[in-house]
Amino acid sequence: MVRILLFVTVLALGGAFYVAFSEVQGKINTITEERDTAQNNLTQTEEELASAKEAQEKAEDERDAAQAQAESAVANLRNTQQALAAQRQRADQHEATSKELQAQLVQATTFVESWRLFQQANGTQDQIRQKLNSFREVDSQRAQFLAENGILLGQIEKLGAELARYTGAPVKVALPRTLQGKVTAVDAQFDFVVLDIGESEGAREHGELLVSRGEKLIGKLRILDVKQDHSIANILPDWKQGEIQAGDLVIVGN
Repeated sequence: MVRILLFVTVLALGGAFYVAFSEVQGKINTITEERDTAQNNLTQTEEELASAKEAQEKAEDERDAAQAQAESAVANLRNTQQALAAQRQRADQHEATSKELQAQLVQATTFVESWRLFQQANGTQDQIRQKLNSFREVDSQRAQFLAENGILLGQIEKLGAELARYTGAPVKVALPRTLQGKVTAVDAQFDFVVLDIGESEGAREHGELLVSRGEKLIGKLRILDVKQDHSIANILPDWKQGEIQAGDLVIVGN
């Protein structure tokens, strides 16, 4: 009986061991398959990762190449724009030069036409040169005549002034319109002044001058005596508007 129980126990243990071994073997097989699958997946993943890295490197290379091409294109565009601006500037300069040359051509054409009409009216260059020489001679004679006339007029004025001293007759002497000077000294007791203008500036005896200070008329003078670089003049009482002072301006009046 004991043997039977022992046999049954051993048989049960054997069955249990077989069942456990079968289960363990199944799990081992499953784990092995899972390991192989994981290994395959790992290998595939590594291959995909390597492929992805290669694709990434290729994409980065293509990106760098595209970026370099873009930078080169920008540089080329900038250079092209600069060249275009320079070309436009040269074109504008050429256009301005062309317009200037056209204007000069028109001016030259006008001048040639004017010269042709002038020659028709006045003769050839030799004839015009002869006329100019004749004109210069006449002009020189005229200038000489005016100079002699001025000398004679000056002498007449001097003679008239000297005559007026003896006869007391009034004398009106014309002074140069540009004559201008200043009062350098004043004798209020005898109503005469000293002026810084003389014969060299065109002052003449019996010539009359107005005295002003700023925009105000102060009085009127009549020149009595003329030296080379200064004159002495009387203050005309009828024209006295204020006290004449050194520094006052004297000009030719009407």
